[in-house]
Amino acid sequence: MTSVFGTSTAYDRGTVVIGAAAIVLAGFVFGTSLPTEFRFVNIGLVGASILVAAGILAIVSGIIRSRLLRLIAGTLLTGAALLQLVGLALSVRPLGGDASAMAVAGGLGMALLALSLSPAPPAQPHDPTKGRP
Repeated sequence: MTSVFGTSTAYDRGTVVIGAAAIVLAGFVFGTSLPTEFRFVNIGLVGASILVAAGILAIVSGIIRSRLLRLIAGTLLTGAALLQLVGLALSVRPLGGDASAMAVAGGLGMALLALSLSPAPPAQPHDPTKGRP
């Protein structure tokens, strides 16, 4: 797969998928009208806005292959999860949801941070058909 700036890596493709997942999960802000079986994320408008902003940032970072933007998106989501955790301890809801909002933001944020902080992939992928027998 090639992008505007050359061949994309698995990290870039993973970042785009995580960004798209964040945007899709932001749709659960309208989850109160869903049946109970499908309401597995309780998130408010503030939390959905953070998910959409970080999702767009992650998608852009995957397309332009920018590790810094990926790191910023991961930090934004992880920070929102930590804010929600502190808010739940103090009986306030900064993201407008419950612990499920914290889990979604934290999970996506930590995944982006893991992609950002992992070592760069090798320039030449290993081809098992070439080299020593």
